[in-house]
Amino acid sequence: MLPLKGVKVLDFTQAAAGPFCGMLLGSMGADVVKIEPLWGDHFRPFFGGAWSSAINLNKRSLSVNLKDPRGKEIVLRMVKSADVFLEAFVPGIMEKLGLGYNSICDINPKIIYCSVSGYGQNGPYRNRPGYDVCAQCESGLIAATGEEDGPYVRIGSSLVDYGTGMYAAYGIALALLHRKESNEGQHIDVSLISTAISWMNYWITNYSLTGKNPPRAGSGHAFAVPYQIFETKDRPVFIGILTDKFWKGFCEVLNLNSLFGDPRFATNNGRIKHKAVLVPLLQRELKKHSSSWLIEKLNRQGIPSASVNTVGEVVVDQHIIDQHMIKKIDDPLLGTIEVINVPLRLSKSPGSIHSPSPILGQHTREVLIETGFSDEDIDLLIKNNVVLQNKESKGFK
Repeated sequence: MLPLKGVKVLDFTQAAAGPFCGMLLGSMGADVVKIEPLWGDHFRPFFGGAWSSAINLNKRSLSVNLKDPRGKEIVLRMVKSADVFLEAFVPGIMEKLGLGYNSICDINPKIIYCSVSGYGQNGPYRNRPGYDVCAQCESGLIAATGEEDGPYVRIGSSLVDYGTGMYAAYGIALALLHRKESNEGQHIDVSLISTAISWMNYWITNYSLTGKNPPRAGSGHAFAVPYQIFETKDRPVFIGILTDKFWKGFCEVLNLNSLFGDPRFATNNGRIKHKAVLVPLLQRELKKHSSSWLIEKLNRQGIPSASVNTVGEVVVDQHIIDQHMIKKIDDPLLGTIEVINVPLRLSKSPGSIHSPSPILGQHTREVLIETGFSDEDIDLLIKNNVVLQNKESKGFK
């Protein structure tokens, strides 16, 4: 049995962080109902539908107008039997709708109410809308990313969003454990800025000791040299020499006796000090060899090394295939697509991708019947534009 089987989640979130959380919960067995306005999650059109299809797996869709009192009443009836209430609005919005934590808790004291926002539920920035790139900027992450003296660089994927979704799922799992022992629910507050700050981790501690901001080092790092991406005969490769033992092995692989015997490069501190001299010398040597030869030889020495892959190369990589990290599914709108599989493996209760991302309002009637509405009630709600039932609903092939 999946760990979250029997847990019912009302997911009011859009964008990435909240939906990613709901998807993670769904992959472990939770019944996640994605609650959308009649016009749908505003991220549905992004990337021709790829965004929504990738991030709303293992959910059902209920399309309802929350500004209509009848729509709000539908949600309040669902709250009575729900375990988790997941929302990602600017603080105060759900209160205005009468769906804030205190209101929901009055109906169901055992509810686990998780709020995902840009800046958290308190503080001077609480009313700002949250965006991944803003959190990267305001946490110091972007200031520490990019080439030295080059332009600032955003991380290529929405990692702060996804990380916040992971923290939210983690918090919900902990709250479910707490409720099992105490029989009480609680409010969870997660934010993009807190996630990004937590990822600056040792840099913040280092600043408290030295007063120094992290340098921008491109693909490298301040604590070791050589530790960066190099060009080879055919493609770029990352090489990380973390210890003097690695330096010895690296020089043996490339037959760099003269460099190994140079006192300037004998220690990591020396290599850091003389980086401007050492790196061009290494780059000249590395371009003589193929990436596959280098990676094979360095891996035998235990030296970190990796080719710089494109997404197109990732999805056909045999290791990724053997890890079952990419899964083909039949999407009701896009046809056959590839999506990420569940990234964590539980030996006794593994999660799964068991349904595609739903089309807007795909499960409206189904969910309302479960909530106690009759077919006649639902027909009237559809006629009055309180809810939407998509006529093109299809099951998971």
